[in-house]
Amino acid sequence: MKSTFLKSIGGTALALLVLVGGMQISVWGQSDEGHEPSLVGVWVTEVTRRNCETGEPIGTSHSQNTFAKGGTLLETIGPSISRSPGNGIWKHESGWNEYSFAVRFMRYDAAGSLVGSGVVRAALTLDETGDHLSSTATNDVLDVNGNVIGSGCATSVSTRFQ
Repeated sequence: MKSTFLKSIGGTALALLVLVGGMQISVWGQSDEGHEPSLVGVWVTEVTRRNCETGEPIGTSHSQNTFAKGGTLLETIGPSISRSPGNGIWKHESGWNEYSFAVRFMRYDAAGSLVGSGVVRAALTLDETGDHLSSTATNDVLDVNGNVIGSGCATSVSTRFQ
């Protein structure tokens, strides 16, 4: 009985290992159903905030963006007491390499109290290798009631994490 029980556990563990391994292979495949490259995956991003009137750079920051199959997006930023990571949506636009996204994050004051949110909307272009992308974006700064109290512009470049 002990031998049968151990074989049963071993068989179950092996089945789970094969299942998880198969899921990893499908996640690592960065193309959309075997066709051209897609946005799905993890991207290391450098954002350049810009003056909306002149296009002059104001400053840079870094983030990591995860685009999931089905159209959701998670933006991870460095340690910050002033804002949360972002959550959003993305979609494929025209052509094989054109995408757009919208991401929302929460804003906090130095004491950790909620002071509003921010919304970033961007147009992205994937290069021919499928491993680099560039974007242009606008952002709105919102108060706690959802009123726009500021706005900005940015560009970014990203490299697929592999």
